Amino acid sequence: MRSTCLLCDAELTPGDMPGQQLHPEVEDCLVRVTDAWGVSIDDHEPAVQPEPVEAISLQIYPLVEDRLLEIFARVELPRLGGASSGRGWSSFSTFQRCPHAWYKRYVEQFRPTLLVESPSLTVGTLVHTYLAVHYARMMDPAYPLTPDDVADQLIGCNPQFLELAWRVFSGYRLYYSYEVITPLAVEYDLRDPRTGESTRYDLVAYFPEGINGRLPGTYIVEHKTASRFDADALEGWANDGEILGEVALWKHLGLDRRFGPLQGVLVNLLGKQKDPQYHRTLVAPTSWKIQQHLRDLTRWEGLIQLARSTRSFPRARQGCIGRYGRCDYWDHCLTEEDAP
Repeated sequence: MRSTCLLCDAELTPGDMPGQQLHPEVEDCLVRVTDAWGVSIDDHEPAVQPEPVEAISLQIYPLVEDRLLEIFARVELPRLGGASSGRGWSSFSTFQRCPHAWYKRYVEQFRPTLLVESPSLTVGTLVHTYLAVHYARMMDPAYPLTPDDVADQLIGCNPQFLELAWRVFSGYRLYYSYEVITPLAVEYDLRDPRTGESTRYDLVAYFPEGINGRLPGTYIVEHKTASRFDADALEGWANDGEILGEVALWKHLGLDRRFGPLQGVLVNLLGKQKDPQYHRTLVAPTSWKIQQHLRDLTRWEGLIQLARSTRSFPRARQGCIGRYGRCDYWDHCLTEEDAP
């Protein structure tokens, strides 16, 4: 017990509540109430909550995603791209990055309304869409959209995003213009009906010719945009959970019988540099690595179920900013107090 203030040694007097002490008014200390040890508890008093202020939107251009939905709706076609239809790697990776973000997204199903579009995500969305339409038209010349059509109808959206995405895509189209490739499926959504696990392949393609150590055959092609082509960007895919999961699901569901034996995954890197660069990284995981990945996912699923049963979803602030920039819940965690 202590009858003087911990900060200024002023004499305290008993308060109305047990263990509460009152602090005299002095010039050099703003404490007014302490606990039995002389430690300030002023901040523990109920605070007056401010009136909610309606957010002011900073988005001055039409949202790219909204415009893309309109473009595909006009030709009565499904929007190419998006998340897979079941539980994919994004669920596990979100929980690994931040259990609280996983809870907000997959339990509360809360997706915050962003005041402005994310540059990296929006440019990536545009490039993925151009590539999907490009290869869809290669599969079916009667497909009613071309990348140029889509780009023209996007005019009015943020011009910085449109210019960068089109520069990256048009450079890619020229860079691989002489490539011999047979697209077999575009934005192929695959879901295991027994487990609910799913993935979406950006492209499944057959390459009849071998080149630079790549054997002829069928490959999953996974499109990625990158600002830098350092060692991590070029070589860091061998341990990527999304890539390993794509191969595992392919094997489990017997896609060899539809598209032919899988040779591996080509991570199709499109650079966002001033002078765009292009590179394809081959990932051909061994069976033991696939089995190791699946065992790890089983353990992660156990941790997810434990978190659900105990309602324990702590914020992992180390993951607030990652490979693709800020977490979707950055502003939410910065400005709002909630549980769990």
